[in-house]
Amino acid sequence: MRFAPSQLVVSLSYDLNNPMKIRAKHKVAGMLLLDRDHANRLERGWNVPGAYVLLDRPDAQGRWGAYVGKATNPGLRHRVLQQLKERDHWYRALLIRYESNEDETLNSSEAGWLEGRLYNHLCRARQVTLHNRNRPQDPTLTDDDETSLIDYLLPIESVLRLIGHTLYPRPAGAPDGGGPLVKRIKPRPEANKTAPHLSPAPDTSPPLGPPKDVKKIIAQIKAGTFVYEPPRSR
Repeated sequence: MRFAPSQLVVSLSYDLNNPMKIRAKHKVAGMLLLDRDHANRLERGWNVPGAYVLLDRPDAQGRWGAYVGKATNPGLRHRVLQQLKERDHWYRALLIRYESNEDETLNSSEAGWLEGRLYNHLCRARQVTLHNRNRPQDPTLTDDDETSLIDYLLPIESVLRLIGHTLYPRPAGAPDGGGPLVKRIKPRPEANKTAPHLSPAPDTSPPLGPPKDVKKIIAQIKAGTFVYEPPRSR
């Protein structure tokens, strides 16, 4: 299954210590991107069933590690605080819960189904190394329940890409050759810019002849005896 891109709404707080809230527009999934250093500040409203992904920092090649889990009772907040003590590899956590109706939450089977699908998708990704020792078990759900949970899967890859966690390496045939997105571009000369000053080319025409005594020529002209001699070709 390939996750389709989805329009996302990102909420940033003036307080940099608060987590980044992300929601998929017209979807039922609510997501929260939580820095490890701020895990203790997580609101108690997130103590509800759901799924989560613990993220390692990407390396120089863009590869990254992850741990996929679920939370039932008492909920995501309690489970993340446990993982804060049990696992030291992650620097961020992506939390997913039901958000369309405050009176409803995911049940244990739905959270487990979401955990299993996230595991399968990240397991196939060439940029991801999973820290899970065992594959999560898929609970049995009705076709209608699975169809409703697909809306949770659609925006997750977009969120991971947004925060710099891509699932597949850039292809070599990409427009930029798979290299950096920013290239150095040489500026083109402006059309109305004055051309640089150029020294005049040296005169390559043959000289008129050997130098002559100017006073002698003037005297010949006055006496009417001056005869012009054209220069000899060389």
